[in-house]
Amino acid sequence: MKLSSLFAAGSFAFIASAAFAVPTGSVMSVNGTELNSTADSAAVREFVVSVNLADFAGAVGAQATVAYDSTKVEYVGIVAGDDFPTLIYSQHNAGTKKITFATGVDANASSSGIAAGNIAKLTFRTVSAACSVTNAVTLSTSTVPSRVTDANGVSLTYTDANNVSITSLAPFTLSGVPSGRTVAADAGTTAGSLQSFTSPTAQDSCGTALTVNFSRDDSASSSAYYPVGTTTITWSATDAAGNSDSGTTTVTVSNYQLLDASFALNGSITGTSTRSVRVKAGSSTQLVNFAMTNGSGSTSDIQVPVAASYGCMSAKDASHSLTSTGTPSVSGVKYSASFSVDQGDSNDDDLVDILDFGIYVGDFGAASAGGVSNFNDDSAVNSGDYGFIALNFFHTGTGCGSFTGGTPKSAVSVKELRRAGLGNLAGADLNRDGMLDTADIAYYMQNGIPARRVESPTVAPTAW
Repeated sequence: MKLSSLFAAGSFAFIASAAFAVPTGSVMSVNGTELNSTADSAAVREFVVSVNLADFAGAVGAQATVAYDSTKVEYVGIVAGDDFPTLIYSQHNAGTKKITFATGVDANASSSGIAAGNIAKLTFRTVSAACSVTNAVTLSTSTVPSRVTDANGVSLTYTDANNVSITSLAPFTLSGVPSGRTVAADAGTTAGSLQSFTSPTAQDSCGTALTVNFSRDDSASSSAYYPVGTTTITWSATDAAGNSDSGTTTVTVSNYQLLDASFALNGSITGTSTRSVRVKAGSSTQLVNFAMTNGSGSTSDIQVPVAASYGCMSAKDASHSLTSTGTPSVSGVKYSASFSVDQGDSNDDDLVDILDFGIYVGDFGAASAGGVSNFNDDSAVNSGDYGFIALNFFHTGTGCGSFTGGTPKSAVSVKELRRAGLGNLAGADLNRDGMLDTADIAYYMQNGIPARRVESPTVAPTAW
């Protein structure tokens, strides 16, 4: 075989599963589709372009020049083809970005040549991101003539075909990863809280939308309750070249539920005040401030223990009212309850009795709205406030369960008051008989409160 006969025009292509259409007649072609990532190692970014012959009659040698775009790929090396196993010559010119080679068939095995086959394989690697580049590797007509010869050294006629497509994907970043959140547990369940998120988005460097995957560290689905504690969501996406990105979102469910409560004072109330209300829910008792206007107010997001349900909650104005109950309902993700209370309990014993009348007498006069014994929130403790005591006299609170307080008192001696540290109430013994009792209430109803009514708890009462 003559060395001069072993020439053929060539081009490169990475052989993929898809077939490439070629023109009718004899063809020398570079064929290949490569998809890889500029972010991976150099070895991963390498791909092979194959130079092939098709529809020849007894081709035994080939010579060709392959050119490449150095802004997209770099040359790595060349080996003989599967069907032209003899690499006679190869040269890479880094300045002109071209590779010239000559290969031939194995004369002992195929001296008659081939009609179609692979004559050379060139390895390249991507150096920059690219989207469907078709001209980064081509057959070249310069440097040396491209030839394909038969066993007699005769050049065979053919056409060139460049069928190389290169897509090199750059790293991408997830967009719109949700921020972490801390929430209360949902009312009406002990399972935790249902949460929904807008999924992040991602697209590869060629603009193709990617699927964003969702996973939780408790392996539950996105529609499942998030339990009390912290759950981590991982969002991830991977492009066709294996580039990936991920982000996390934490959901912290607090060990409490929320209550929106309204609080109303029974009776005629025309002023404004802030009432400190003792709210009980299950094992929880807390003081909650309600801003009251004309006897009503509301407060949101009171924290209560996590429970599957609440059949009863209670509320009490610590300085004014008896305990009253409410039956909560579930409204959205919170509990909602309303409380309506009777007033007249100034000493917070959950009773309205003679002791509260004694406190009222001591408080009689100018007073701030919401002060002890100022039940109607005006500017004074007077007969308008006494009406609440009279209306609810001998009443007890109605909490969740049986009443555990004491028995309302209708009478107590001044001596007993002093022994109990309540000597300041002795001034309410209006008829001066040594007893604080309903007779003093009758005296008040007939005569009002004398101008001098207050005495020291450690000094004997003076004459009126």
